[in-house]
Amino acid sequence: MKDNFDLNATVDPSHDCVKFVKSANQKSFTQHSYGDVILRSNFCPSLISILFNTNNINSAVSSIEKFVKKAKDPSKIQFCIKIDNEKDFVKTFLKNIEGFKCNFTILSSPKGRGYIDLWQWINFLYKVSSRRSEFFLNISDEMHVHEKNWDKILEKYINFKPDGIFRLRTSVYKNRNYNTLFECGYAPDTTAIYSKEYLKIQGDFSPCFGPDNGQQFVAYYMATLNYPRHFQFSRDYVINSISFAGQGTNKGLKGAKKNERMVLNYLLWQNMFTLKHQKEYFHRARKIQIKILEKQFHDIDVSHNHLNERYEVKTKDEYGKNLKIFLSYKISKTKNFIHNLTKINFFRFHTGYYRPWYEGVFFHFYVKVFKKIPKSEPPKEPKNNNYLRHLNLYVEKTSLICKKFNNKVGFLKKICLVQFIFFLIGIFIFSLYFLIYFYQFKRNLLLINRRFKVINRIYFYQTKSHILTNNKLDQSKTIIVKGE
Repeated sequence: MKDNFDLNATVDPSHDCVKFVKSANQKSFTQHSYGDVILRSNFCPSLISILFNTNNINSAVSSIEKFVKKAKDPSKIQFCIKIDNEKDFVKTFLKNIEGFKCNFTILSSPKGRGYIDLWQWINFLYKVSSRRSEFFLNISDEMHVHEKNWDKILEKYINFKPDGIFRLRTSVYKNRNYNTLFECGYAPDTTAIYSKEYLKIQGDFSPCFGPDNGQQFVAYYMATLNYPRHFQFSRDYVINSISFAGQGTNKGLKGAKKNERMVLNYLLWQNMFTLKHQKEYFHRARKIQIKILEKQFHDIDVSHNHLNERYEVKTKDEYGKNLKIFLSYKISKTKNFIHNLTKINFFRFHTGYYRPWYEGVFFHFYVKVFKKIPKSEPPKEPKNNNYLRHLNLYVEKTSLICKKFNNKVGFLKKICLVQFIFFLIGIFIFSLYFLIYFYQFKRNLLLINRRFKVINRIYFYQTKSHILTNNKLDQSKTIIVKGE
């Protein structure tokens, strides 16, 4: 069980892994080892390499079909896909996609630990993708593009920046500005399109779960490298001419499987914010910054000081004086610890629901220690106050007593004497009861009004957070509203 939650475990991509390759002009796949260099795969003249994991043939085929049908020239698209090496699955999957006139590189390997290691395969897929691809896109097997001739639109961005270092933001979060590092974790640009040079500088997508979150961390550090100076090194560019559908998570999961996925997601999420990984993201941002400087200023001299964890840039000022600039990628241990400590309230920082802070803290430590979701019920609506319950009970019982008296002594029914006596007793008792529980004054009045409908009004209970959604399977249709 411990190995199943080991976040530092690494996958060997060459272990029992088979690579299947097919070019756009070929009718069938050829079989190779993971480490084999295949010219028509590793140096395919493609516009974009699209990377994803899948174990669902229908979803994958549907996604590929939509990309291909809406492309002007499918032969310039390369799909790099990881699948499990179950014999029947591999055979059926290859048969279902071999008819598409585009380029494929398929990695088939053992399932292993499953979801917890899938992020690593995006890096491995990147390694076997075409070095000649102008762009790279990491998606899920349920995403597809909206626009017709989207490839022709994308071609216009090949020379968007002279140094070729940029990424195009296309997701539902593309217009979001990030005020804190924490936002990068839960609201990354999930369908960003990366230029060849942007990823080449970094070497792969991410050092840990997940590729899209990781790249958002890099982008955040890029945007804040020069703060508070006027110039930003950010290379994020929003485009509205290409967009995607099917942006969602944990679709179709229920019960125990859903809980297990929640545990894994939370543990992997926490792992992203560890000092080791944040330092790596910061380092990647520095690498991109250095490359931008080198391509614009050819007279600078850059050296990497591994011991002090910094880059040293040597140049001259306008008067010929020698200057040295230190660009560190260190991160304060104390600052990182405090940041993570302040975000351990699970319900406040990881969901759209409001729960008491101590429940959120308990949830955090329970999942971290026991690796499972604690059994709990969702917050219940407040029950009817005892005041109203007792009032109703008093009315019902005294009505029965009055009825018995009235049947025995007929004239009492005409003068309502018994009812009046019980009314006076009730006034005294429930006035006293009301004063004792005066702190519930407002709620008591609301409940009495609901019972006797003195004033016809709609009741609203205040909440500190609420999720509004039109589609439970598509997070782009979900809005979380935070109240006061």
